[in-house]
Amino acid sequence: MVLKKGFSLEKYFPLSRMNETDMVTEILEIFWKEKLRFAQYCFDELAPLDTKSFSGKRPNGKSPQWTLQQMVSYDRTFSFYLPISLRISGFFFFNTFKDQDIEKDLEAIRDRYRPPAFPSHFWEIQITKAEDLRINAKDPLVKEQCESWKEVLVRLESKLSEISDRDAYRKRYTSLTGIHTISGAINNSTEFCHYLWNLYMANPT
Repeated sequence: MVLKKGFSLEKYFPLSRMNETDMVTEILEIFWKEKLRFAQYCFDELAPLDTKSFSGKRPNGKSPQWTLQQMVSYDRTFSFYLPISLRISGFFFFNTFKDQDIEKDLEAIRDRYRPPAFPSHFWEIQITKAEDLRINAKDPLVKEQCESWKEVLVRLESKLSEISDRDAYRKRYTSLTGIHTISGAINNSTEFCHYLWNLYMANPT
């Protein structure tokens, strides 16, 4: 998520905690939908590739397959450690945090990766749940690898949907990059994958 000066979460989150899918609590949904939008963007960009171009190394020494596998691995780890972190944080963090705390977390993530802006058509992608991710690749290898990421995201969404609104403002996710709010952890996943994509796919030379 690209933050602008004066950004405030309050205008995005009315007092009502209803959301579009009723699967992920509202404070998390805006970040999760961005994550899904990014995944769909990657699937669309990978769709035209055949096995040779997908698995072949580019001038930067990495293949599209390697890049996708790194993103899948990161999100698989996120999915695995999320429930563990939630249980552990329940013993150590009792105070709820405010939207401003989430903003600080997002700013730290932005400063770590400093990603370029997403292409304009990125924001035209409409998707609200992982099951709706479309994989249009014809090549069996590309399709299989994309399906692997989709499966991870479906599982991750299921775990996120179990987080109550109260816990979304109270519990933390612990990783090698630090202790994040749950919203920040989702955003960190998106920005890390975006960083990899920009490094090895958007700028292959």
